[in-house]
Amino acid sequence: MVCIKSILTLGLVAGSSAVALPKNDTLPGCGEVNVFYTGLPPYHKYVLEQGYPGDEAAGAIKNSTRELINAGYNVKMFLAGPDQPMSVTEDRMKGRHWHVTGVGYGVRGSTNGEVITKFEDNLMLFRRQGPNSPTVFNYNPWTFLWSVQRRAPLSSDCAGQPGTDYVCDPLYALPYSKHRLKTN
Repeated sequence: MVCIKSILTLGLVAGSSAVALPKNDTLPGCGEVNVFYTGLPPYHKYVLEQGYPGDEAAGAIKNSTRELINAGYNVKMFLAGPDQPMSVTEDRMKGRHWHVTGVGYGVRGSTNGEVITKFEDNLMLFRRQGPNSPTVFNYNPWTFLWSVQRRAPLSSDCAGQPGTDYVCDPLYALPYSKHRLKTN
């Protein structure tokens, strides 16, 4: 026999644990979210030491960046190793409000002290540049979109309404680049 108290208690527990989802009209639209993503250049020695083939990493970064743009996000992908001063990353962030910042797995998953220091420096820079913007993390070079959509969903499907590719200067990956990582 079901007790009315049990039903009421179950209703109260379910009601208190429900998550209010934002309404679509409060979410940003296509081309309204700026994403700054950073990580190691695909041909950097630390990427290669982690066992990632440079060509595979380059293709994944290029395709994942294009996927973010096609999904309606405005994206600047800036790749820099620990040998690149943080002032260069900071310079690449200037002039735009970044709604989302991200650090790639090649940096976070490293066991190299220089790379981990770069990771921490990126987080401190992101906190200064956009204290209220979420910082996201992918779990491989194919999951940039997944990482951004979790924290900054858009109000609609942006098929046919891509975001903008805020192209960084092509020197960002040198001297670790076999070829440019153009996303266009």
